[in-house]
Amino acid sequence: MKLPAAAVLASLSLAGCAATPPDTLPAFNPSDPALGIRDVHYHPVVADYEHRVPVEPQNWRQQNERLSPANPGGGS
Repeated sequence: MKLPAAAVLASLSLAGCAATPPDTLPAFNPSDPALGIRDVHYHPVVADYEHRVPVEPQNWRQQNERLSPANPGGGS
């Protein structure tokens, strides 16, 4: 158990001494003032709100068959 732990510790300590990692960030830099600021658009949260009233429980199998795009009993 001590040997694998020592191997992991040694590899991590050597990885810290490696050269600088490659630049994997995107082409833009958020701190670059030349990029400017994107426009902000307002999207109302309740724009598509539709009031619904509670209904009595119904047979779920009949509702699924009625709303299914496939023919009843046709499967998917």
